Amino acid sequence: MPKYFARADSIGDKSVLITGENATHLIHSLRARPGESVIVCDGAGTDYHCRISEISARDGRVVLSILQTAPADTEPETRITLYQALSGKMEIVIQKCVEMGVWEIIPVMTDYTATVWSEGKHRRYEKITEAAAKQSMRGIIPRVAPVLGLQDALADSTRLALALAAYENEKKLDLKTFLRAGKAAVRPKSIGVFVGPEGGFSPREAALLQATDIATVSLGKRILRTETAGLAVLTAIMYEFDELGVDGNG
Repeated sequence: MPKYFARADSIGDKSVLITGENATHLIHSLRARPGESVIVCDGAGTDYHCRISEISARDGRVVLSILQTAPADTEPETRITLYQALSGKMEIVIQKCVEMGVWEIIPVMTDYTATVWSEGKHRRYEKITEAAAKQSMRGIIPRVAPVLGLQDALADSTRLALALAAYENEKKLDLKTFLRAGKAAVRPKSIGVFVGPEGGFSPREAALLQATDIATVSLGKRILRTETAGLAVLTAIMYEFDELGVDGNG
């Protein structure tokens, strides 16, 4: 059953109006017909189970009748913010981490960042986020924030319950130990995850991280690429907090 996100002003008490790209996809790609089922989400955690009641290909509009309203049950209990250093692999990072359940993604400019930020790329990232959220049946469209410098990203992370940074030169604390001890042992409401660029965090940045309340953790003996590290950490957190079961509990 396809799922789409709709603005609140297009969702009425008994019906939903779909226009734009979503309507085009339903009409021309899926060749939808009246009577078929569709799920619409308001992007704030509520799903509307609907049936197509009217299709106008000429006007590019689809009207749905609401059959049932229910909370989306696909959102993790712990909200994870990924502070991802800009890289040439941002699109794949965003797509896969949205599928896995990330709450928001904040691109970060670091000492070794070689990728240039632009508003055009930001719009592209937002489109990828929405597409991944639809495909994975999310209850929200995770936010992709404008780029921040590392110092500002560190300051931003203080709003979260705790934060960690994947660091290849960490020799004492690994991710598994971090997730099973201290503040993380009792499921936190929010976690920040910092991931460096292709060249990793610079010595200056590593010192900056270690001078804050952010734990630097090892991801094991192998060095992961930047597009792999965030997804690996996210998956480990989801597993540790029982978010990978069929009912979200084991």
